[in-house]
Amino acid sequence: MVRERATFVADIWEQSWFFFVAPEEYDGKIVKKRWKENSPEILKEVIDLLGQIDDFTSKKIEDRVKSYLEEKELGFGAVMNVFRLCLVGSGMGPHLFDIAEILGKQETINRIEKGIQMIP
Repeated sequence: MVRERATFVADIWEQSWFFFVAPEEYDGKIVKKRWKENSPEILKEVIDLLGQIDDFTSKKIEDRVKSYLEEKELGFGAVMNVFRLCLVGSGMGPHLFDIAEILGKQETINRIEKGIQMIP
């Protein structure tokens, strides 16, 4: 998933560490720009819908989250940026829903819950 972004072997860790270790801090620029007053509430709803997905694949996650966006009439950026921030600690990385699939349902939910608690 990070092959295209990695020029040197050392780049592989830089581009994929979040698959192995949950973020302990979050990119301040992204937090300031993307984290809104309603972000925790939105993310709690995302946790609920993720918990309802039995076949936790990238496609199923993406379809369900996009349906949620339509239902709530939310912009893509209102959810995706803070979702990514919770999973990887920054605004970078491969396709968000692929990351969630690889992390698995429980780890994805755990990281979102941690983000809600840690991000001011």
